[in-house]
Amino acid sequence: MTLPNLLTNQSAASLAHKIVSSEQVRRFESEAALAVGCTLYELMQRAGKAAFEVLCSHWPEVTRILVVAGNGNNAGDGYILATLAKLKGMKVVIACENPSRLLSGSARQAQQEWVQAGGMTVSFSEAVFDGIELVVDALLGTGVSGPVKESFQKLIVKLNNAQRQVLSLDLPSGMNADTGAPLPICVAADVTITFVAIKPGLVTGKAKSLCGGLEYDDLGIGESFFRLVKPQGNIVNWKMLQTLAPRAVHANKGHFGKLLCVGGNLGMSGAIRLSSEAALRSGTGLVKVFCHESSALAVSTTRPELMVSTSHLTEALDWCTSIIIGPGLGTDEWAKQQFKTVIAHVKEHNKPIVIDADGLNLLALNADNIQDDIAGLSHCVLTPHPGEASRLLNESVQEVEADRYTSCKALANTFQATCLLKGAGTVICSASHKVTGLASHWICDGGNPGMATAGMGDVLTGIIGSFLAQGMQVEQGAVYGTCAHAQAGDKVAREYGERGMMASDLLPALRATINNL
Repeated sequence: MTLPNLLTNQSAASLAHKIVSSEQVRRFESEAALAVGCTLYELMQRAGKAAFEVLCSHWPEVTRILVVAGNGNNAGDGYILATLAKLKGMKVVIACENPSRLLSGSARQAQQEWVQAGGMTVSFSEAVFDGIELVVDALLGTGVSGPVKESFQKLIVKLNNAQRQVLSLDLPSGMNADTGAPLPICVAADVTITFVAIKPGLVTGKAKSLCGGLEYDDLGIGESFFRLVKPQGNIVNWKMLQTLAPRAVHANKGHFGKLLCVGGNLGMSGAIRLSSEAALRSGTGLVKVFCHESSALAVSTTRPELMVSTSHLTEALDWCTSIIIGPGLGTDEWAKQQFKTVIAHVKEHNKPIVIDADGLNLLALNADNIQDDIAGLSHCVLTPHPGEASRLLNESVQEVEADRYTSCKALANTFQATCLLKGAGTVICSASHKVTGLASHWICDGGNPGMATAGMGDVLTGIIGSFLAQGMQVEQGAVYGTCAHAQAGDKVAREYGERGMMASDLLPALRATINNL
């Protein structure tokens, strides 16, 4: 199975799972609209109507609304929503920077219809939140890339401090549409409806919480738009992926791979145990752990299905079909020696490898020029969290998180590997070895905050290693592994809640997930 065929549906139904840059939307939405006989003002009307329908769906009892409007097309969407709400009998006020200012283009027409409907417009300074049940954020759209001007910043602070429910149109005002970074502050929405296409910044990192619930409407031009635009990535989850093929009746354990898990230094047996058991639960035929001799008993106790070795690493490497290294590995001399041996073997024999945790820390330390050795491995997956990514890129965590796509792409291209940057909306990026070194992105929309606990990354590493051992290509294994991990975590959260979730809780749910139970 090749990567482009991962998803079960690439048709119009999956438009909500494709992400494109704000520049692509600005450049092609007019052409896409005209191609289906839709004028730009009709497109704005569709956006305002779609937003109003989301408002009524999420807040059916609301009757008092404040719309904060900027000076561009985003404001036009807000004026149309406000007019519809007023005609519905709701009490609506629009607050803008200068009530006497006439907008341009389609937004002016929307503004004039609001005035003709007898709508009330006040200045930002006159805007009050007392008695307001809902704020509609139509302040700034996708065109903002630099710092938000001071008057808008003050309003955003006032809005956020008011602690009212907020519906944002297209994206929370003040957010960079492509990265999700505040500029330097943005609206904290309860629901965001985005139009035409999903923008990258809305679906990963802190922006996921700032957006609240994310709704999408292609405004009836989605198919036309995507005939003009190549998506920059796909949002993906377990249910979207092609189902794993059933096993042959005559199969034996040798058909499902031999995975070697290297880690578990002195006093750190838990991480490699979680990885190796997750690999078993993900369907690997045979799993062997190579660990420090002091960790062998802890790794094997209560899990006799695991093979454990503390010596003759070369023999274990010859035995396996794929490798994970890093969980509980440490960074001492013992760890460095094992890492060096593993990398040398992988380079010579071209085996799939997943590098996580202390394996990534060793890369960052560049111990014995390991970074030079790993660049060019053709079947390598790196699984950093933001802290590990910051060390690999020699940047601050804040810089990594400010643009998770660029950070993930930089890692993939630097190491010519598949990289997944963990966190809310995990980003997966695969370097293209054959053409330009550019990377495409996959964003996992599963998972939950309960998974922010020790050992979750070790479980993920084991799952990905298992899928590679069973014959998946590295990109495919990274996507399937990430989505299976997220789906298992969501199963646990639905049954028991998010608080108190432990990494080992995912193991039974993981087995159910990969069997589609």
